Amino acid sequence: MKIDYTSDLLIFGIDSRVSSNVRSLPKKYFSVLLVKRNKEPFMNKWCLPGGYVNSDETSKEASNRILKKETGLTNVYMQQVGVYAIKRDPRGRTVSSAYMALIDRTVLKQDLSNEVAWFDIEINEKDNIIDVKLLGEDEVIIYQVEKITLDKKTNEYEYRIIGKSDLAFDHDQIIIKGIMDLRHKVNSTDIVFNLMPEEFTIGELKQVYSLLLGKELVNSAFRRVIAPKIIETGRMVSTGGHRPSMLCKYNEGEE
Repeated sequence: MKIDYTSDLLIFGIDSRVSSNVRSLPKKYFSVLLVKRNKEPFMNKWCLPGGYVNSDETSKEASNRILKKETGLTNVYMQQVGVYAIKRDPRGRTVSSAYMALIDRTVLKQDLSNEVAWFDIEINEKDNIIDVKLLGEDEVIIYQVEKITLDKKTNEYEYRIIGKSDLAFDHDQIIIKGIMDLRHKVNSTDIVFNLMPEEFTIGELKQVYSLLLGKELVNSAFRRVIAPKIIETGRMVSTGGHRPSMLCKYNEGEE
């Protein structure tokens, strides 16, 4: 049996958009980059950027190549989400290594092609059911996921798609796995700073944490927890109609 090896890339980004209310802070959005297929199978369906792994490269090298092609970016944070191989491609057996890349969308200089678009992510988790909504400029993709506990002692889960989304292949599965992996790492690591610009305010950082975790955070508690992770630059910035805020940087020397 012939087996093809591919790499699918889950590109998550954060950007800010100015509110019509001049006194409101710019709002942060969490989004994923999707590509519209121009051939069968799944003609005209949205999917993750991806492609075949060349004989002289690893799956991660293929993902870096795909990232550069779609965004023009190199040297960004990237980690493997999983390997997918079962009943995923009607053309035959395909093994895909899926990777997650995190970017600050404000650094993007390259224009997207007509068949590539950012979709804002909205997720709502209640008990063991997760509602996923991907909001594009003129299209909305909605699907549900069941969170199944495999081992309570190790906090291990798997995610089963309820019904089928309008995404190609098994990319709905990869997206939810990436989102939930990211949420877990936001709680336990400093991964969130890969989505931030070099300088930011505490208010902006809190917005991103709240957005990724899917809940509002208490301001005083957040400031206490985040204090060792940041360094104040001494420079102030005005945002909306609010008083100036201190610009901060990630404390890379924190131990």
